[in-house]
Order: sequence, then structure tokens, then C-alpha cells
Amino acid sequence: MRKGLYAAGLLAAVLWLLAAAAGLVWLSAGDGGLMAREMLKHAPPEASGLPEAEYRGAAEMTAGYLTGRTAEFQYLLTGEDGVTYACFQPHEAAHMADCRALILLAGRVCLLWLAALALIIVFLLTGRRVRTPEEKRRLGKGVLTGLGIVLSAVIVLGAWAIEDFDGFFTAFHRIAFTNDGWLLNPRTDLLIRLMPTSFFVALGVRGALLFLPAPVLAAGAAAALIRAGNGMKRKEKTADEL
Repeated sequence: MRKGLYAAGLLAAVLWLLAAAAGLVWLSAGDGGLMAREMLKHAPPEASGLPEAEYRGAAEMTAGYLTGRTAEFQYLLTGEDGVTYACFQPHEAAHMADCRALILLAGRVCLLWLAALALIIVFLLTGRRVRTPEEKRRLGKGVLTGLGIVLSAVIVLGAWAIEDFDGFFTAFHRIAFTNDGWLLNPRTDLLIRLMPTSFFVALGVRGALLFLPAPVLAAGAAAALIRAGNGMKRKEKTADEL
């Protein structure tokens, strides 16, 4: 049973951290206000060609489309001549359809992983499975191991992104997408002008900062379990001595 508790702790930590990461991706993609602010900061009107007054509308449309609230990826702009223009070309919409599939997948797997985590917690809380000092310590050590595995992967990927963001960005897109639709031309495609490399770097840094509470909570839970186990062991030893 102790080995099972160790494995349960490890799996619980991994599920918790993966769910937190996937949930942050889904929530960030659906935040039109955040997207508009970052677009304006990293792709001002003089660089993108989109009037500043249109940023919020374009960003809200994009966020709604990525998270399934809007059916079509397109933003219509009425020019000074009174003519209505479509801002995005078919190949840009096709790429965003691929992005939408990934974002919706992130939302679904987040819920799936949280459900699996809830089942593990219910399993541990029922049947008095974590009673003895050693059981508490084993569970806590499992959580620490799971935390270490995920954070090691995060550190490796983070170091790669810091050292060579372009290479990291390209590798991610080649893995995530089965076509070259993400290779857009800034001279002709508004989408890439609105979302330059610095836009994604800023969102990545923000996501990393928001992710920090998840491993902190996991480490706190592990420390509490190990501390409780050690406290019970000391009490048992004292009782035996008496």
C-alpha cells in the first residue's frame, strides 16, 4: 500500500500541475482585454496598420473564436471611404482554426485532469488509507517527486526558450501543427503583425508567473504531509519511552 501511496502522490502532483498549465492557456486565450492590451503594446497601429479603436473588437473576436464563443474568425473594418473590409485572409483563418483546436483541447484536458485528481483525492480520503506516519510520509514524498518531474521539464523548456526563443517557438509550432499555415508574411498578413514574437514572449512570462502558485501549493501539501508523519512518529516514540 505504501508504494501505491507514493504513486498516488506522484500522479496527483503531475495532474495538478498539468491541469494548472492547460487551464492558464485556455483562460489566457479567452481574455480579449488582455489580448488587446498586449497587441497595442507589442504591435502598435503604426506597425500593424489597424486603427487603435479597432484593437479591442479584433481581440475580443479572436478570444471568442479561440475558446468557442464565436463561430467564425473574421473582423470587419469600415474604412473612411465607407467600404467594409475583411481584415483576415482565408489562410489566416485556417491557421486560427488549428489554434482553436489546440485551445479547446487544453480546456478539455484541464477538466479531465482535474476530474482524475479529484478521484485520487477521494480515494485517499476514504477507507482510512493514510493513517500511519509512514503512509503520510510516503504520500508526501510522492507529491514531491511528481513536482520535481514537472518542474525539471519546465526548467529545461524555459532555459531553451530564454536561450533561443525563435528555435523554441519554431519547434513548438512544428510539433503542434501538421501544416505550415503558421508561416505567415508580416507584409501581407495582419495576424502576424498583431502578434509578433514579443507578444508571445510577454504572454509566456505572464503565464509562468501565474503558474507559480500551483507548484507552491503542491510543495506545501507535500511538506504538510511529511511534517504530520514526522510529528506522529515522534509522538509514538515518546509514548513508547514512557
